[in-house]
Amino acid sequence: MKSPYKCVTIMKAVCDHKTELNFLLNNPRKKTMFAVIVGFILLFFLACFGSYWDSRQAEQTVSTGSSFVMDTFVDQKLVGSKSGQAVEAVNQELRAFENRISAYDPASEIAKINQNAGVSYVQISEETFALLKTAKAYCAASQGLFDITIGPLADLWDITGEDPHVPKEAEIQEALALVNYEDLLLREEDHSAMLRQTGQKLNLGGMAKGAAGALAMKAAKSYGIRSGYLSLGGNIFTTGRKEEGAAYRFGIRDPRGDAGDYIGVVELTDTTMATSGDYERYFEENGVRYHHILDPATGYPGDGDLISVSVICEDGGMADFLSTVLFLAGREKAMSYANAESFDFILIDRDKNVYLSDGIRPYFTPNEQAVDYRFVNAF
Repeated sequence: MKSPYKCVTIMKAVCDHKTELNFLLNNPRKKTMFAVIVGFILLFFLACFGSYWDSRQAEQTVSTGSSFVMDTFVDQKLVGSKSGQAVEAVNQELRAFENRISAYDPASEIAKINQNAGVSYVQISEETFALLKTAKAYCAASQGLFDITIGPLADLWDITGEDPHVPKEAEIQEALALVNYEDLLLREEDHSAMLRQTGQKLNLGGMAKGAAGALAMKAAKSYGIRSGYLSLGGNIFTTGRKEEGAAYRFGIRDPRGDAGDYIGVVELTDTTMATSGDYERYFEENGVRYHHILDPATGYPGDGDLISVSVICEDGGMADFLSTVLFLAGREKAMSYANAESFDFILIDRDKNVYLSDGIRPYFTPNEQAVDYRFVNAF
């Protein structure tokens, strides 16, 4: 790319030779030649500046996209000279991830593992193997509060399906007996996986969107994206800043309000935010709300004191995992991580109290109109 600053240098060099310029201006025969030279230099300068300006304009090209993938709505806004290609690359990455991971697609790698539970190992892609290895490590770190073998329980409740209902206690106990992340067997030498017991099922819903979004943003950045964001269900991924230099700002949903209501705004730059709550996917039976975040210890939807947990950290999969675990663990346990260096959080409890980790306070602005909420440590 030609820089206009090189053109300015040329003009300055010409103007510094005052003697030669005076000779040209005082010699009629040279006036025409001087005019031609000056005209050429001006045209060269304009060409350089035009090329530079066109390049800068291309770098500011904004492309947006909306789609429905992984059973959720996807919105993206990317800035860069190849932003249109990046948007399509994001869509392709998300579709490919869904094709590998969906437990409801019989042809997916996860479905094949489920189909062969208790029977045999299934060879899978390097990407899926790495994801399962990470997921199992998360399960162990949470001491089973997060468990990717929760598939039988998820199917039984069918909270996100067409027939959500409260199962019989005997059915819940039978499904619980199949939930044990240690029964996921991983064989490094040939990248294969197997579930130990017949009837066991993997369900990666607690971290799938976070992991998928991270891969999608990596694909976008390969096209030189300067800034932008990706919204994937309850997960937000950001890179860079807005065109004017400001951080991207996102509302924290009011878990007891309408879709457009928010309790505050958080600024995000080069990071990820995942939110888990009891308000997005649920059904009501006999006046009781049953949400989709199942507790592997009880077999029922989590019944703690939190109704919304947003976790902010650099890793999408970890943010998704932590928001699920902290939601189930409850406020007291979650607050013990208020000084954590690797992630931040925003908690909302049943009494509409809002709690912030130390690191996120400078980037959070409460909504003054959210009068039903009490911001315990926002300042």
